[in-house]
Amino acid sequence: MAEEAERYNFIREKSGLSKKDFAESLGLSVSMNSQISSGRLKLPRNLLDRFADAYNVNLHWFLTGKGPTGLESDTIEIELLDQEAAAGHGREVKDYAEKRLFQIPYSLIAPHRPDHLLAVYVAGDSMIEAHICDGDIAIFHPGITEGNGIFVVSVGNTLVVKRIDRDSVSQTLVLYSANPAYEPRRFFGSELNDIRIAGRVVACYHRV
Repeated sequence: MAEEAERYNFIREKSGLSKKDFAESLGLSVSMNSQISSGRLKLPRNLLDRFADAYNVNLHWFLTGKGPTGLESDTIEIELLDQEAAAGHGREVKDYAEKRLFQIPYSLIAPHRPDHLLAVYVAGDSMIEAHICDGDIAIFHPGITEGNGIFVVSVGNTLVVKRIDRDSVSQTLVLYSANPAYEPRRFFGSELNDIRIAGRVVACYHRV
């Protein structure tokens, strides 16, 4: 990858985020993100540390194309909350859930930094068509709460894993399951006060 734009696009693709969500994670507009991707602009230097910190990028490699990327595979540890997020109707949130570390290949969560991620057990079958099954571990990024996608969400005193769709015009948030047996849940107005986005799901670890 001879050009900085190529390296930028490589990291964006590895992140698994849409162009819009990736731009938002760096505080960029969609237009500026497009210009950086095409090589017409360079990533603003005041965002380099944020970029490197969020996606575990070796800045020397990013700026020069030389040396390791910072994304080389290795076994890493992530904090796993001793708590279930329901892929169903919801489980009560434990305010002080105990944590432990569990090991996974870095390639599963690349290019995210493991110390920026948390994980929860999944219970239920409402996300089965998104390949998130009962007994899996959902790995999520608490720093990514905007955009649409699959998130760990606190609804009142319950914790769920759902696909989020936001309508900025009607100020409505909809939680979708990936199983036709579960109806969408719509929230608007004062109901939105009961919603807290814990973070975007970036990977799912299938337990055997």
